[in-house]
Amino acid sequence: MKAYFVISALALSFAVICGSASANAATVNAPAASAKTAETWLDMPQQDLVYLELSQGVVVLQLADQFAPAHSQRFRQLVKSKFYDGLTFYRVIDQYVLQAGLPEGESHPSGKAQSWPAIKAEFTWPVRNTDPYFLIEKNDVYAKETGFNQGFPVGREGNEEWLLNCANMISMARDPAPDTGTTDFAIMQGQAPRHLDRNMSMFARVVYGGEWLNLMPRGDRNIDSGVIEKAAARGVIVKATMGNELAQNKQLPLQMMNTQSSEFAEKIAKHRARDSEFFHYKGLGKVDICYQQVPVRLRPVTASAAKTQN
Repeated sequence: MKAYFVISALALSFAVICGSASANAATVNAPAASAKTAETWLDMPQQDLVYLELSQGVVVLQLADQFAPAHSQRFRQLVKSKFYDGLTFYRVIDQYVLQAGLPEGESHPSGKAQSWPAIKAEFTWPVRNTDPYFLIEKNDVYAKETGFNQGFPVGREGNEEWLLNCANMISMARDPAPDTGTTDFAIMQGQAPRHLDRNMSMFARVVYGGEWLNLMPRGDRNIDSGVIEKAAARGVIVKATMGNELAQNKQLPLQMMNTQSSEFAEKIAKHRARDSEFFHYKGLGKVDICYQQVPVRLRPVTASAAKTQN
């Protein structure tokens, strides 16, 4: 269990280019015939969701098995073993990071000794041309290309792809050496710390209840890198549960907007154009990928379902 996120010593610090680059992006993302009939909203499988019950409320995470299978599987194992139950967010820096787990030198609430081997880093992986990819920008500040792959923000360069350190993305904390992540995890917040791209094993994202994280007790970034010394002063993970292990009436019917749908393409196009009378300066045709995240909602109750429930 790593007590510090590797970036503790670093400075805390959807875009589409106009002109020819904008035209290129528009061409790549022009809705195909299949997109016109693609479902706008996709159900999110419960086996991919983790419910964190906090004292403030419930936060739901979506695991990224398709990108970081070893870290996703480790997180599943930890959740199923009840490792996180009773642990705390012990390092919280406002508008930067919330880190949870078991700090060095502290005992697990269960009273049992905990020993989990380190995992090989999953910073990047080969591009899969069959993935449903939606291009956002060429020549991003931190990547040759950015886009959305199955709802997750990614960067690409050549045949290499990686998840981006946008707000609400989750990585495994580690020591300076890359293959040292074990159990502690970090949720990014505030302005996206993209300088960490390709340096962290990202394996999940917050998809629901993120507002409860804003109520988490904060540490002082100038004192022990934001670590909250007294456990009683920290935010607590009451319980962590896999979605498919919850009773059906406790499961949230979450849906994600399909990035291959014409509705998503239109949403991005409108944002790029700043299509509102409010904007007098229309900008340069750019959209920040970490600002324009893929929408997630609760599945609307249909009239027939409502009648059945009644």
